[in-house]
Order: sequence, then structure tokens, then C-alpha cells
Amino acid sequence: MNKAEFKKQETVRIEVKDLKAYYTTEQYGITKEVKAVEDVSINIEGSSFLAIVGESGCGKTTLSRVLYGAVDSNLSVVEGKVCYFFGDTKHEVSPKSNSLKNVWWKKISYIPQGSLSALNPVRKLRDIFSDLTTSHGIAFEEPRVKTHLETVNLPSYVLRMYPFELSGGMRQRCVIALATFLNPDVIIADEPTSALDVITQRDILNLLSSIQTDFKSTFIFITHDISLVPGLADIMAIMYGGCIVEFGPTESVFKEPLHPYTKFLLSTIPTIGDKTEKESIPGNPVSLTNPPPGCRFCPRCPLSKEICAESRPRLFEVDSRLHQVACWLYK
Repeated sequence: MNKAEFKKQETVRIEVKDLKAYYTTEQYGITKEVKAVEDVSINIEGSSFLAIVGESGCGKTTLSRVLYGAVDSNLSVVEGKVCYFFGDTKHEVSPKSNSLKNVWWKKISYIPQGSLSALNPVRKLRDIFSDLTTSHGIAFEEPRVKTHLETVNLPSYVLRMYPFELSGGMRQRCVIALATFLNPDVIIADEPTSALDVITQRDILNLLSSIQTDFKSTFIFITHDISLVPGLADIMAIMYGGCIVEFGPTESVFKEPLHPYTKFLLSTIPTIGDKTEKESIPGNPVSLTNPPPGCRFCPRCPLSKEICAESRPRLFEVDSRLHQVACWLYK
């Protein structure tokens, strides 16, 4: 990494408090609420690397959108808030305000699942970078862009190309280059390797790790693949049915998983020489339009008790290592 132009990052603190974010959908004249994020409360400080893990449809992408401030007429914050503290400056997403849009790209940037969705297909890469800089009142300097492309292992000739002319891996590197060009304090990456082959996936993960180390950014990494987390993230959150069910240092969660859902996820990681048949999680994923009143994992949990069906537990700390779980088994 070329660190010559890296600015000194401000001290960053992110507070998510009692966050509820719902989608509104309409089908056959019937309006429904999708309770995609429910009572999420987490704190992130400094240049942390947080991984948010869970199966498809659990609310990870919705949470990442709210953390980025990308709420709209279909997705709204119903209760709670997300607060970003950049040094002495505060920005907030809540039911009544959203000041994050004012600092997109400069303070906080987003790497979406599909690289094509982030790149204008009728603009060459040079023009896309020019649009980014000029929209923030910064003069476009092609030599600086070429230097930055080198930090993500891209040749300078890609500036003369359209997105569709690049491979999937090169497009994803271009998106990462755009997301990091203004040296933001917070980077949110939503399944950035989901459509890539395993070799390219490994290269992109190594690149993200290097960027986080060199830029000293706060990194939020969304993934459905829990096996990608060790060696990448220092803290992790397990998400199920719109709720965070476990949160803590990655090493602690892997060594001593607490929530039954976390244990199921870890049991699916393949190991060389292991020929035992992997068990799937019984039952079906919870409906976010009509979730159960208690723990959302209760209908699939083999260890559930009567209270699990009646009341949803909140995250609480179980030891001095900041390892938290939302499960009645530990109350």
C-alpha cells in the first residue's frame, strides 16, 4: 500500500441504540411491514473490523443500509438511532433525521454486493472517478487516481475502459478503489465477495484487510459465510431474524460460541478429512412479516424453553471479555 497520501483518521465511535428498521410492501392491495431490523444495539470504537454474519434474509443488508444512511420511502427507521461520532462531530440516522448523506464518500463509504450496481455502465472508469471528485469540490487529478489504483492492484489502463469490459474481480477492485479514494473513516462492505471465485475472493479479502490496516478505518463487513471471518475481523455479530443474537471478540465467539444458532453456523464449516455428514438447521427461516413474539430462533431451536416462545431476550454480557448473547439459556 502506498501511504503517502493517507490522511490521519479521526477518532470514530458508532453507537446503535434500540434500532428498528422496517420495509413497507404492498401486494394485491394489502400493505405489510417487513420487520427487517429489530432492537439492534451495538457499539463500535476506533479502527475496529466488525463482521456481521447470518444466513440470507436475516436482515444483514438492511442493517448495512441503515448504518450507511440509505433509507428511503420503502425502508424507514421506526425506532432507535444510529449515531456516528467523528472526533467532535456527530451525525445521526433516526426516525426524524438523517445527516449521514452529507458525509457519504468523505466520512463513510459503501461497497455493495454487486459491483455493476455501483458503476455507471455507460461511463468509463476515468469519468466515474472524475464525477466522484468534482461532486465533492475536488479537482480531478489523473496521476493521483492512477497511484490509488495501484493500491488495489489495478493497472492504470482500466481508466479507459467501461465496467462491462472488466472481469468481476477487477470491477470489484474498482468499486473498492472508489469507496476508499477520499479516505473515509468508515467503510461498509456488503457481501463484497459473494459473486467471485474462491481465488479472487481470497485476493479481495486480503485487499480489504490491508486497506483497513493501512487506512486505520473502521470496517463493517457483511457476510453469510462465517468461515471468512477469522483472520479478518476482530469483533463479530451473529444476526438471525433481524436481531443480533451474539456479539463479541471473534476469537471468543469461535472458541466458545454461546447461542444455539451460532453453534449451528460454526458446525457447517468444512474441515479437511472430516467426512461426517453436516446437519442442517431444522425448520424454516423466520418470517419477518409475522415473527414470533419471543426469541425469533425459538421455532428452530432444539434447546428452547417455555419463556423462549413468550419473551425475546436482549443482549447481555456473560463474561469479562465483552462477549454478549441474547438467549434465555444463560439467564
